[in-house]
Amino acid sequence: METSAEITTERLLLRQFRAEDLAAHRAAVDDDPAVTWTHTRVPLADSLRRWAGRLDAWSRDGFGMWIAAERSSGAVLGHCGLQRLEGGDDVELAYYLGRPAWGHGYATEAALAVLRFAFEQHGLARVVAVVRHENAASRRVLEKIGMRHERDGHWYGCDAALYGIERDAFPTGGAAAHDR
Repeated sequence: METSAEITTERLLLRQFRAEDLAAHRAAVDDDPAVTWTHTRVPLADSLRRWAGRLDAWSRDGFGMWIAAERSSGAVLGHCGLQRLEGGDDVELAYYLGRPAWGHGYATEAALAVLRFAFEQHGLARVVAVVRHENAASRRVLEKIGMRHERDGHWYGCDAALYGIERDAFPTGGAAAHDR
């Protein structure tokens, strides 16, 4: 399978994880319970295991997670990309950005770029996303990018809502993003 493409958007660089990103990524995402899925700090050993899994996904599936960095400063904001949804074959859009990135439209910008990669570069027919019910901001992002609520369920140990979008429903054009 191909290696990870690097994607640039107007304000973001989505790129492969690097060892030197670990401290900045942990500070932005894994060390902040407000950001993590389970609302608890992620132990270092779990962070390292997840990073290894994210890198393995690219060779196994041809898609995975990218570091999300601010283009102008190079600052690591978090990560985003595609992964297999727990307990099934669906491909899931996921994004985790640290609090300093909240409220600036970065999640929407990154999510649109990832969907564009999923549909136009990787040829997927459908992408889903799960979001905790109380995360109204993330639900708004998913709706803004054209995803629709499909059902509620239990993923990754939490009650959540499943959103989905078909390739045919994804607007071409939209947010400026291109592969480098």
